[in-house]
Amino acid sequence: MTEENIQTIVLQQAEYWKQTCLLGQKSLFSGSFLWNSKFFDELYECYVSRPDTGSDSFLNKLRRQLEGGSPEISQLWAEMAWLYHLIQAKGSMKAESKKERICEIWRWSGEELESDHERLSDSVLSAGIANTGTAYANLAWKEYQFFVTIMKSWYEFETSHQESLICKPWEFAKWVDGHEIAKNRMFRHVLLYLLFPDDFEPIASTSNKRNIVEKLYGKEPIDLKNAIEVDRAICEVREGLTPQFDDLSFYDQPIINMWKNVHGPGRVDDLHQDLFLPVNEFERLVEVLKTSKNLILQGAPGTGKTFIANRIAKSITVAGDSDQIAMVQFHQSYAYEDFVQGYKPGEDGFRLNDGVFYKFCERARDSASPFVFIIDEINRGNLSRIFGELLMLIESDKRSSEYAVALTYSDKQFYVPDNVHILGMMNTADRSLAVVDYALRRRFAFETLRPAFSVKSSCKRLQDFLLNKKVSQALIEKICDCMQDLNKTISDDKELGEGYEIGHSFFVPSIENPDETWYEGIVKSQIAPLLREYWFDDPVKAEAEVNKLRIRE
Repeated sequence: MTEENIQTIVLQQAEYWKQTCLLGQKSLFSGSFLWNSKFFDELYECYVSRPDTGSDSFLNKLRRQLEGGSPEISQLWAEMAWLYHLIQAKGSMKAESKKERICEIWRWSGEELESDHERLSDSVLSAGIANTGTAYANLAWKEYQFFVTIMKSWYEFETSHQESLICKPWEFAKWVDGHEIAKNRMFRHVLLYLLFPDDFEPIASTSNKRNIVEKLYGKEPIDLKNAIEVDRAICEVREGLTPQFDDLSFYDQPIINMWKNVHGPGRVDDLHQDLFLPVNEFERLVEVLKTSKNLILQGAPGTGKTFIANRIAKSITVAGDSDQIAMVQFHQSYAYEDFVQGYKPGEDGFRLNDGVFYKFCERARDSASPFVFIIDEINRGNLSRIFGELLMLIESDKRSSEYAVALTYSDKQFYVPDNVHILGMMNTADRSLAVVDYALRRRFAFETLRPAFSVKSSCKRLQDFLLNKKVSQALIEKICDCMQDLNKTISDDKELGEGYEIGHSFFVPSIENPDETWYEGIVKSQIAPLLREYWFDDPVKAEAEVNKLRIRE
């Protein structure tokens, strides 16, 4: 299906919604009267006026808010969800996920929605034209508050006023923006495009619209906080570019490069900045995570595991989208109930809460884009206790609904989506965790990060970095020479070994013009305590090694 055909389908469906629902007040799916003041007033009272601020998932909270209301408001919400997801391309939400969500919400009314309804066909639900980003999903609760509020206001108008307003795009936009709740709402942009595609762009991001105007408008500055002024300016930009480009889209090359800092094929170079790994080594680590799904970066203290993990995660997610990356730290008290699902006390007794990894997987399930879940100190947790039945599901060949299992605290079938990558970090100098759980070894690829002092190419990058930070050449040589000698001593020690070497991150300055006082401070407060712990049974040796690091007058 061509982009032109996809756009035609979306706009045809939007037109049908406008005539049938917005103006005709009838249901998309049943023909009954749903889109009216009565039911939007009820929705406003149970959803907007009484928000659920708990930590449960959006759908669970929504169901509780709609419980006790008329069956029609659940059906109305299902149709709102159809409209909300209509514009989303399959990279943002799959057609199957859209259909499941719409049918589930309709089912709350006590009735089943015909799954073969033409408005639920793959050709309709997979025809989205905008990659809306994960914020469109994560902030849906706010977007629906906006939509319910303006629909409540809309159905207070006489029919004649509605028919007049719907024919005036800019008057309609002014009316929408007259609601305080419309400020910075993504659904505001989507709604205006669906209703008036000749005047508004299929862009859900306020910041992207402002960037286009800032970079491409080229006329007298406008008030970028005024959404209508921004939309009018974009119209002028489009008119100016149309003679040069056929089927103009602000997200296609080369136009996107004119207004947005896009990470294309050269993106690895950008993410490799300030890393002390060779580019090909960084690229190899990225590829290992992509193919194995589960990767652990292990290394001595200060080898930059967390910093590198974040760069790897950004390199495989869409534009390094922070909504597609999450991070937790394991510890001995961390449990299944924190990670997956469990009962926790609330105002009305114990309530089933979804854990951080469960929520992350649910977000990823609605997208085709890669997601990365980072776990710091992964070997400090009890893996069997934390993952439970998910230990099997994280395996790279078990990432499908075929392997879905019922969770410990619910009967719901759950599986880890194929687009979820798990990136763990492990400190090899942790004496309390000398033996790594076999379950961990079997399910993860392991890569060891060495101190930059130990690798010639990495050491050169570190030296160049320190020179750029205005560290003197003499001090740089002191750091590298001392740390190379110290790490050789540690590596040769039978009780220690390479896993206990000192990493380069200790000497990455966080101040301007680092000097000998800065260096001495690092040695005294960070390196010396570590060495005394290493040689706790030989304090004389520990002090001798510390003294070798000090600057002699």
